[in-house]
Amino acid sequence: MRVAKLTSEIELDLGRYELRRDGRRVKLEKKPMELLIFLVARRDQLVSRQEIVSKLWRSDLFIDTQTSINNIVRKLRTALGDNSAKPRFLETVVGKGYRFIGPVRVIDPRYGSSVYGQAPTATSAHSALQPIAFEQRPALAVLPLVLVGDLPDDHGLSLGFADALISRLGNLEGINVLPTSAVLNLPLEITPWEIGTRLQARFVVHGAMRALKGQWQLSVELLDTHLQRVCLARKSDVVMERLFDFEDDTARQIARALNRPLRPKAVGPPSRYSNDPMAYAEFMRGYRLSSSGDPAVLDEAAQRLINAISRDPDFSLAHATLSVVCATHHFEVDPTNTWLEKAEFHCAKALELNPDLPEAHISKAYLLWGPSKNFQHLEAITELRRALALQSNLPHAYNRLGTILAHIGLLDHAREMYDRGRQFHPQKVVSHSIVQVYLWGNEWELAREEIRAWRAENPGNKYAVYFAPLPAMMMGNWKEAEAQLNEAVQLLPDDPLIISLQGLFAALHGKKEQALRFLAQACASPKSFGHAHHTYYQVACILSILERHKPAFEWLERSVSTGFACWPFFLHDPCLQNLRSLPEFEVLVNSLQARYPDHLGLL
Repeated sequence: MRVAKLTSEIELDLGRYELRRDGRRVKLEKKPMELLIFLVARRDQLVSRQEIVSKLWRSDLFIDTQTSINNIVRKLRTALGDNSAKPRFLETVVGKGYRFIGPVRVIDPRYGSSVYGQAPTATSAHSALQPIAFEQRPALAVLPLVLVGDLPDDHGLSLGFADALISRLGNLEGINVLPTSAVLNLPLEITPWEIGTRLQARFVVHGAMRALKGQWQLSVELLDTHLQRVCLARKSDVVMERLFDFEDDTARQIARALNRPLRPKAVGPPSRYSNDPMAYAEFMRGYRLSSSGDPAVLDEAAQRLINAISRDPDFSLAHATLSVVCATHHFEVDPTNTWLEKAEFHCAKALELNPDLPEAHISKAYLLWGPSKNFQHLEAITELRRALALQSNLPHAYNRLGTILAHIGLLDHAREMYDRGRQFHPQKVVSHSIVQVYLWGNEWELAREEIRAWRAENPGNKYAVYFAPLPAMMMGNWKEAEAQLNEAVQLLPDDPLIISLQGLFAALHGKKEQALRFLAQACASPKSFGHAHHTYYQVACILSILERHKPAFEWLERSVSTGFACWPFFLHDPCLQNLRSLPEFEVLVNSLQARYPDHLGLL
C-alpha cells in the first residue's frame, strides 16, 4: 500500500492487526479497528454512514445503526487521542458521514516495507469499489435471507423467500430480475452493495430474519447501488404459516418503489412451494445440483428431489424440477426408458397440481424436444413461450428456444434467444450452446473461439468435445481437426456421433473404405446421448462426398425427420455439395422453409 510520508505518531500495522501510538500498542476492539482500516484506505474521502454499515455488518436490518456507529466512532477517537470539536484524525461531516484526515503510518507486510498514509492504489485489497457500469435496462437481484441468531439455515427458508420474490417479480417491465440460479452460490462475506457490483445489478433486495421471544421478525430492504441509497425498508413480525402472504405484499411494495406495475397474483392453482420446511430444504439441495453435467451429481439431485416429493407429494415445483433432471439424464447419459418414464410422470404431476407453473411447461418442452417424442419442434416452442409468458426471467427457457430454433434453421432468431438469456446470467455471458448458431451459419472463427472458451471452462463437456473438430474441418485446418478428433475419440470412443465424425474426416481425405467402415460402425451402435439426428446427418455427408446420391439423400431426410432440419446449413455445407443439384433436395429445402417460417422466432 503506497501512502505519503507524514509522521509516525500513529501506526496502523495491518500484519499484526494492531494500532500503536508512539510505539505503544493501543487496545482496540474489532469493529473500531475495521472502521479505522476502512477510513484510512479512503483517506481524505467522505465515507457515508451507509457505507460504514455495509462494511461492518453483513445485515444491519436488526441493528440500531445510528447508536452503533456513534459508539464505534467514540471508541476510535479515544484510541487515536482525537477530539471531535477540533479533530486531528477523524472529521465528522454532519448528516453525511466521516473523513479520515490525520497523519498515520500504515505498515502492510504484503509490500515488504513501511508505507505512509494516503489512499491506496486500485490494486490494494482495501481500495474503494470501482464505479458500476449500468445498462439502460437495469437488473435487480434478490438475495437469500440472512438468518440471525440461532436459526438453522436449512437452505429452504432463506433461499425459498428469495425464490418466491424472484418468481413474483419476474415480469416487471423494463427491469431484468435475475433468476434464483444467479444468487445460489454468492460468498457470505460480501455486502449487498458489493453483490450488486458483482452481479451488475443496479437494484438489490436483501433481508434478514430472526426469532425473538417466540416471535419471527423479518426485515427487507431495496437498495439502489447506482444512487447509493435505500429505496424501501420494511420490518414486520411474521406468522410462518402466512409467510407467502408477506412475500406477495413485499413484491408489491418493491414494484411500487420501482414505479413498475406488478401482475395480479394468480388465483386458483396451488402454491409452487411446500409448507413443509424439510421438503423445501431437500428441494433446494436438489435444485442446486440440478444443472450439473456430471451423471453422479444428477443422480444425487434426483434423489434430493424425490425426498422432497416423498415428504410433500403436492410440491409442484419439485415435480417439475425432477422431471427436467430425469429428462436430462435420459437425453445425455442413459437412453433407457426408466429415466424417461420418471420424467413424464413428474411433468404430468406438476401440470396437474399447477397448470400455470412456468417450470412445468419447461419440463414438458424438454420431453417434447427429445428423441422419445421425435423432437417435436413446434410443440416444444409453444410450451417454452407459455413458460416465458408466465415468467420472463428464465434463462434456461431462452437457451432451449435458441437451440430449437437453430435446429430448424431460424438462426437469427436463435441468436436473439441466446442473447435474451444472457441478460439473466450473473456475468452477462451467453450460453455456450450458441456455438450451434455459429457453426450452422458458417461463422467458423466465432465457433472456434466459443468452443475454446467452453472447453477452458469445462474440458470434459461432451458437446464441446464433439463440436471442437468441426470448425477446423470446415476451414480445412486438417492438423488441428485431427488432433481434436483424436481427443474426442479418447473421451467418447463408443458414441456413434464421434464415430460418424471419424467417417466424415476420412471421406474428406478420400479414404473411401475407411469412411465406410466408420459409417457401418456408427449405424450399428444403438447408443447415443440424444443426438442420433446428427449422426444421421454425418452419414448423409459421408455418402454425399462418396457420390452415393440416393442413400445420402435418404439419410438426410432421416436426419430431418428425427430433429435436425437446419436447411440454411444444408445450402452451404460443402459436404452436401453433391446433393444440391438434385430436384428432391430443392423440394426438401422449400418444404422446410414453409414448415418453419421466419415468424416462428417471434416472442
